[in-house]
Amino acid sequence: MTMHLFLAVSVAISLGIHAAEPPAVSVWAPPPLTKVLRDAVPPSEGAEPLLIEGARNETVSAQAAVRSAENAVAARMSISDLTHRETGAALPASAVSLQWERYIAIDRNTTGLPGDELVASAPNSIPDPFWEAENIPLQAGETQAAWLEVVIPADAAPGDYDGTLTITADGQSARLPVALHVWNFVVPDERHLSVVNWWRFPGLGFEGRFEPFSDAYYQFLGECCAFLAAHRQTDIQLSLNELVQEVAGVDGSVSYDTSRLERFTATAFEHGIRQIHLHGVGTRTGNHTEPDGRIEPVAASMNRLPALEAVIQQHQWQGRIAVNISDEPFIHHEQSYAAVVRQVHQLAPSVRVIEAVEAEFFGDLDIYVPKLSHLNLWYPRFQDVQREGKELWYYTCCHPVGRYPNRFLDQSLLKGRALFWINYLYDLDGYLHWGLNHFYGDDPYTQEAISHDLPLGDRAVVYPGESKYLGSLRFSTMRDGLQDFEYLWLLEDGLRQLKERVGDDAYWLEPRQRSLELCRRVVQSFYDHTRDPQALMETRRMLAAEIEALAAAPLLVVQTSPPENTFVPAGPRNIGVRGLVAPGAAVTVNGKPVPVRESGYFCLACFMRDDQPVITVTVDENGAHRSVSRSFILEQE
Repeated sequence: MTMHLFLAVSVAISLGIHAAEPPAVSVWAPPPLTKVLRDAVPPSEGAEPLLIEGARNETVSAQAAVRSAENAVAARMSISDLTHRETGAALPASAVSLQWERYIAIDRNTTGLPGDELVASAPNSIPDPFWEAENIPLQAGETQAAWLEVVIPADAAPGDYDGTLTITADGQSARLPVALHVWNFVVPDERHLSVVNWWRFPGLGFEGRFEPFSDAYYQFLGECCAFLAAHRQTDIQLSLNELVQEVAGVDGSVSYDTSRLERFTATAFEHGIRQIHLHGVGTRTGNHTEPDGRIEPVAASMNRLPALEAVIQQHQWQGRIAVNISDEPFIHHEQSYAAVVRQVHQLAPSVRVIEAVEAEFFGDLDIYVPKLSHLNLWYPRFQDVQREGKELWYYTCCHPVGRYPNRFLDQSLLKGRALFWINYLYDLDGYLHWGLNHFYGDDPYTQEAISHDLPLGDRAVVYPGESKYLGSLRFSTMRDGLQDFEYLWLLEDGLRQLKERVGDDAYWLEPRQRSLELCRRVVQSFYDHTRDPQALMETRRMLAAEIEALAAAPLLVVQTSPPENTFVPAGPRNIGVRGLVAPGAAVTVNGKPVPVRESGYFCLACFMRDDQPVITVTVDENGAHRSVSRSFILEQE
């Protein structure tokens, strides 16, 4: 079934209003990758429901927009239970989070972004944080956006659900039908990508509320870690020297108290965090970017490493503790940095070293994290890192700009979501950003707070509420991109399992190929990517359909050599077509019957004419049919 994502319904609040007059309140459903500006107006298309699609065990985003003809003191949202069309089972309203979007006034744009990459030119207002309040005022003639998040239970019945979103403004109501489609597979709890946004903990708004490392401190830590984990962030960081305390003995000896480290780490792990980064093992001397600079160990930190190693061994936390030596070492730091890495591994063999790097060769570094733009420029060298079995992440910060994806306030949400498709395209292990909540000043809800001296929004994607962290459009969109990554992984994993079941006759099957073919519809390189939100959402829908199809009859898996969408020069054009079906099924390729082995394997050399850029494979099994197509770009003779 075709799903239309740009949907709207305008609802008049009658109370005596003449039918020809504009409605007092209009509510519609912009796509979830759109930043709804204040001047947005309802589309002219007819009324349709807000459509939401997701898998089981997934949090799915959607948007609504409201525009009032008059000022309203208090606007409020509510949603009904979502009822399954066939079974009548209900997904309770409590599974849907309703959040008003808060707007940040801007008087400048991010330097280095082309005009056609901006969602709004300054001066303007751009939505990002979520309001904590349930009731907010509406201004006449200004659009107010709302963000919906549906938490689909892992045991939810697949299929279609219906409900109603209600907007009440000063006692008058407008309604928007909601249709949720749940796909028949489960997004895994396990995260297959590592993610960290460096934080200030507890952060603006919470310092001074409790004594550091008190019971209240650890309770808040657990709540914050659970919030980050729900957004699929896997790692957090803190200072090594802050967590491991030096204790002087009366005889002048020195020991190390690791109780803070143990409780901090255990609390984080208990609440969904997978890895702790401990900062501050090394330092730079000399100029950062000039050849006289060196990386030197910090003695106070290095002395703590044996105590850290003992804690790891005691709690069996091997592979879950990493240290940072000195952020962003350059090419002239390579030898001195490598020497510090060796010292760390000698003192604490179970500790991994992670670094955001500005060059390629840093010794036995465990996790390389180059900037996205540098990874693009130096990727052939970093492929050696991957071949050596090291982890390869990348980071963004105030760079890159231009047409690269990043998460700036005045960029499209699509860019923040596309980041993690890049991870899949290049088989990269993780993503790092320095700014979770590094606000400037005391008011976090301002351009200056989230952008001081930096691109718009670079400092923060999470905001302080009264008693908890609050999310944002950009943070939720990053989570959505991480879930997209899991879709790509799930299709790959399903094909890998099929290959293992079939055995020798599936020798040709490359489990990543189909996911990569679809991934390239969204991202084509480290900076080339679609600007069409529909293209991303349609590709996600195709991924879901193919994941479902692996568990449904009739089975049909097709792989071509070369992959789909390859440019094929003039002839002869020989496309290898291989596939798997259930034993005994009948197969045709472009209408031609093809023999099928007992295992279900079939193959054909398909010679393509200028006028036939598409290969269509059809399976017939006990009266059930299924077809798939693969398209190519043909040079015309």
